[in-house]
Amino acid sequence: MDSNSTGNGSAGPPGHDAAAYARREEGLSPEPLRDAAWNVAGQRASGVVLDVGSGRGGWIRRLQGNPAIERILSTDIHDAGASRLPGVEFHQCDVSRDVLPWVDTSVDWVFAIEVLEHLANPRHFVKEAFRVLRPGGHLFITTPNNDSLTARLSFLVRGYFPAFCDQDYRDSGHITPITELDARRMAVEAGFQSIDFDYPLPGRIPRSSIHWQRFLPGLRGRWWSDGLFALLTRPA
Repeated sequence: MDSNSTGNGSAGPPGHDAAAYARREEGLSPEPLRDAAWNVAGQRASGVVLDVGSGRGGWIRRLQGNPAIERILSTDIHDAGASRLPGVEFHQCDVSRDVLPWVDTSVDWVFAIEVLEHLANPRHFVKEAFRVLRPGGHLFITTPNNDSLTARLSFLVRGYFPAFCDQDYRDSGHITPITELDARRMAVEAGFQSIDFDYPLPGRIPRSSIHWQRFLPGLRGRWWSDGLFALLTRPA
């Protein structure tokens, strides 16, 4: 999970630009999220794979355990260590505004694990991901689920989604909440036709750390999950 914005450290919202990213404690996607992402998409990946917002390379290390992956590309606004992983081609860039440094139709999979909420312009990134993907290629994204019952109640009562309070904005760089409708619109604008949503994570009861599933294990879907997963496929 990594904040992405201006690669030259120019001014921006707190937690948004490169300088702020470098100063704050590095964000890390929790392992249960990575476990779910691996089960949904990571173990299915093959060919040339691009990891966006690589941070220290936690997701890349997962991908390196997939023998079907031939080459791993990586990018982030700040090099927190991914460039030092063996066999990884790293480029530092701001995916919210920069052109991805790879040619058209050259990548089979693009992963953005907990990235979109950090971007000032996620639409630009989704369009760039579409550009570099080969026909039939996939963009897999995860982001906080702002369509859940807990998220809707938070917005109704407090005026913001749970992962987008002032502290998240300032310290974690959570600046852009994404809903399923937002993700679908961005995908269609970019040219994706196949868009599959999944909600494999549990969801917290409002104002607690307890999950709904502790009492009702069968609860599934976007109303009862803290995470939105989406698999976007470029037409073949």
